[in-house]
Amino acid sequence: MASQPEVFISYAADTKPLAEELTRVLQREGIHAWADFKDLKPGQFWKDEIEQAVERAHSFVILLTPQSRASRWNESEWQAALTSVWSDSNKMILPVMVGGSEPPPFLRNWVSLNIAADAETAQWTSQVLQVLRSRRNKVDNPDQRERQQRFDEMECAAEEWSQEEAVHEHRNPDSQP
Repeated sequence: MASQPEVFISYAADTKPLAEELTRVLQREGIHAWADFKDLKPGQFWKDEIEQAVERAHSFVILLTPQSRASRWNESEWQAALTSVWSDSNKMILPVMVGGSEPPPFLRNWVSLNIAADAETAQWTSQVLQVLRSRRNKVDNPDQRERQQRFDEMECAAEEWSQEEAVHEHRNPDSQP
C-alpha cells in the first residue's frame, strides 16, 4: 500500500529546483510530500496518479514565480487541488509566490507566502514548514463537523426533492407548478 501524502507539491517548470529542495526538507522532517518528479513512474497514467495523490493529500503547496507558465500538468493538478479543497474544509492550499509575484486569479482567495527570489533555502522552507505544521496541528473543530453534517443533510434533502419533482413531472407532464 502506498504511503499517504500529507503534502502535494505542484510547481511550474521554473520552480522545479525549489520543489525538489522543499520535498527533501519535508521528507527530512517526517512529512510525506508527493511530487511528480519522485512519485510518477514510467507506464503510469499520470492523470489518475495525480488525482489519487490529490485525494490523499491534506495540504497543497503551489510554487510560482512571475515568469511561471501553466502546463497541462499544472492545470490538471490545480483543478484537482481546488476541487479537493472546496469539497473538504480540512484541506488547504498554500501558494508560495517567489520573487514578488502576484498570485494567478485562481489563487487570489488564499493568503500567499511570499518569498524573495534570493531567499536562503533554510529560511523559506522553514516558513513553509511552520504553516504546514500549524495546519497539521489544528485541533478538529466541532463547529466545522457540525457545518459539514448540516451541508450533507441539505444536499441529501435537495437530492430527494429533485427526485420527487422528477417523479411528479413524469406522472403529470401537463401540470403547471
